[in-house]
Amino acid sequence: MKVLLCNNVLHNCYFNRTHNILGCASCQSRQRTLLKQAGLIDKNLISLEDVAVDIDYDEVHFATTEELMNHTYEGIDIGRGVASSIISYYRDLDITSEKYQELITVEIDKAITVVENLKSLYKKWKFEEIYLFNGRFAEAWPVIRFAELNSIPYHTMEAGAHDRYELFDNALPHSMKARQLKIEKYWCEADKSTRSSIGNEWFTNRKGRVETTEKSFTKTQILNQLPTGFDLAKRNICIFNSSEDEMASISEYQNDIYITQNDAIKQILTAYKGETDFQFYLRLHPNLAAVDNSQTKEIYNFKFPNLHIIKPNEKIDTYALMDACEKTISFGSSTGIEATYWGKPSILYGNAFYMYLDCVYQPKSIEELKNLVDQKDLTPKPKESTLSFGHFMMTFGQKPINFKFDGLNNSSYKNKKIKKFYPSTLLYFFKYLKKYGHWKSLHRIYYGSKFTFKSIFDYK
Repeated sequence: MKVLLCNNVLHNCYFNRTHNILGCASCQSRQRTLLKQAGLIDKNLISLEDVAVDIDYDEVHFATTEELMNHTYEGIDIGRGVASSIISYYRDLDITSEKYQELITVEIDKAITVVENLKSLYKKWKFEEIYLFNGRFAEAWPVIRFAELNSIPYHTMEAGAHDRYELFDNALPHSMKARQLKIEKYWCEADKSTRSSIGNEWFTNRKGRVETTEKSFTKTQILNQLPTGFDLAKRNICIFNSSEDEMASISEYQNDIYITQNDAIKQILTAYKGETDFQFYLRLHPNLAAVDNSQTKEIYNFKFPNLHIIKPNEKIDTYALMDACEKTISFGSSTGIEATYWGKPSILYGNAFYMYLDCVYQPKSIEELKNLVDQKDLTPKPKESTLSFGHFMMTFGQKPINFKFDGLNNSSYKNKKIKKFYPSTLLYFFKYLKKYGHWKSLHRIYYGSKFTFKSIFDYK
């Protein structure tokens, strides 16, 4: 087995976007120390090499995010990973050269470095399979595409339930089809006497604001709080949106019905213009609380008389709202399947991890959606159809061997606490000092501020 290490070669990475030298030194020291503790010797540890990029990307103009995502190098659409990284950095969906020219150049150069290294390494080692984390960012996406172009099996790793990790074979962790196969597998292999109760537990934990497998976005909300003036005599419909930035670069999430969620919401509200018996409540996902991008700006400018916007950090109780409304419309968030579990007709207008479970209504046009909304007696999908998803969310993944996760500062390997800094960290730090100027430059590019002493600790 060979482990490929960055060795400070990449311009940056998702976890250290400014190429913070102390961050790089800590990362390389920690990785090499732990890999050797795991039994790997030096000949198994290989490093990336610097690559000169001949193309001047300061002269290449990308007018839209789509143009960037379609940009290729050596047959690999490296632009998709570049867009994914920048979108995640800034929670902005509009990635153009006009706004982000320097960032795009840095990220593209990094992706090309990965491609060129993969080409030379593959000639030397002819690796038979590849393992990597996540896979959607600028430095990792080219690995996925390279593997697919060369018919090399690959496995992406992502966090699982509790302290587990999960591997997705020949797919991104974000793939709905891959998730569906996992959901079915876990359900079929589970103990039939306990699997339903485990599935139930996930839903009750979510509503009860219990943080067992994931963060609770509702724990700060006021129990049973409804919007001021909520009128039970109206036909109240709740719309649950989601943040579009994480999945914006994932092709499976694109659909033929609309371009953005905001476009879809405008379709819905326009279809009910003048129908005063309907009242729509748009609950913005709490994950959008600190976001000021094109998605949120447009929403706050919506002018529809029968629309009430609930901001991400408002204390309105999501589950009380779900219960009080006649039905729900969602775009991929878990509230779609949760509404079904709690006995509400749930309409999914888009794609989601649970879309193949027949647990939500899935209209393929605004006309089909309106027909569903118009039906006063629309029957909720069976609660039982949701349980395999809940079971999966409680159990997926496998426990690591020898590694115990206990937060960033207390995790351990073979019962030894993993340190942030090892003796070799200092050696790597001085070795990488030659890139101090690059660090300062990237700090200005990514944060738009002057480099200060505090900048030393700006890395994850």
